This record gives sequence, C-alpha cells and structure tokens, in this order.
Amino acid sequence: MAKSTKPAGVAAETVPAHVVDAARTLLTRAEKQFFDSSFGAALAKHTHAQVQAAMKQARILRNKWRDLLQQQSRSAKRSGRATEAANARTRDKHDILAGVVERFERRIAELEKLVTHATAPAKAAPAKPATVAAAKSKAKRTAKPATVKSKKASRRVTNGLAAVPAAQLVTFDRSKQRSALTAAKASRIKRGGQGTQRLGHTAASTRRAQKRRDIRSRG
Repeated sequence: MAKSTKPAGVAAETVPAHVVDAARTLLTRAEKQFFDSSFGAALAKHTHAQVQAAMKQARILRNKWRDLLQQQSRSAKRSGRATEAANARTRDKHDILAGVVERFERRIAELEKLVTHATAPAKAAPAKPATVAAAKSKAKRTAKPATVKSKKASRRVTNGLAAVPAAQLVTFDRSKQRSALTAAKASRIKRGGQGTQRLGHTAASTRRAQKRRDIRSRG
C-alpha cells in the first residue's frame, strides 16, 4: 500500500480555528469551496493551472467584498447612522477571501520555483581533451593543402622541362666535339683554297686582256 505524501510548504500551514469557524458562518457555498482549496491536502494536489484558475476567481470575490466595504464606510460617514454590525460582517468576509488569495499566490510561486529548478541545465564539464584533439585535427587539415600545392608545383616544373624541344637540350660529347672541330677546320681550308684559285683565274684573265690591248695599240 502506497504511503500518502504529507503536504509541504504553504499547503502544510494550518489556518487558525477561529478563521475556519468564521468562514463556515459567513461564506457562501461557492466562496467556501475556494476557502477549503486554499490549504492542506486540497491545495497540495492542485496543479499549477488549477491554482492559477482558483486564484483568479478568489481575487474577483475578494475585490467584490472590498468594494462593498468601502461603499458601506462612505455611506455610514454621510448618513451618520451606526452600521458597525454590517460593516464588520463585510470586513470579515473580505479578510477571509484576502487570505485565500494570498495562499494561492504563495503556492503558485512555490510551483514555479520547483519547475525552474527541475529544468535548470546541468553544469557542463570541461572538455580540454576534445579541444586539443580538435586543434590537432584542424592543424592537419590546414597542412594538407600546402602539401598538395607543393606536389602540383613539382608537376608543373617537370611538365615544363618535358615541354622543351629536344633540339634545345645541349649535350657535351667530347668525341663528337673533336669531330665537329676537325670538320670545321677542313671546311675553312677548303674555302681558303677555292678563294685562292678564284684569285688566280682573275689575275690570268686580267693579264690576257692587257696583252690584247697592248697588241692592238702597237698595230
């Protein structure tokens, strides 16, 4: 068998016996329902919404008797008649209902405090290892583009060298170099001999022409 939970907070407070007796005598049936719901187990089992609704209705009743009390007091002053008994009855009902409203307001504050405490987020623990791991991961991701860029640059250099025509690549072979020098020297000698031969032919032709001119001048 489950144990009953004892009322706590405002619900655990007791209402003085003389107030309970006055409520039974002065309040109507509807007013007494709000009074009975404002303390003890009845108040403890009400939800936040139920207490709020009851408080709004209790405020309306309290304000009604407050306004009536003020009106009776003004009338008594103007007429000068003794109305102490009627004013006292109205004042007692106002005070009882004011106590009902006050207990409902305090109960709502308690419920809101409990809800706020239950929904408060837990304090987050420090996450240093995760932070360090994230920093290392970020450093690795940052370093990768540089490596890729270096590889791309290397490929561009290699491709550039490969694009150079074979005729522009100079090789140094000593035997071929000596052969080239010998061929060049022979070519120069040959050209020199041909030049000398041409000069000889030119001189002979000049002498023959001069000889013919001399013969014609003597004849």
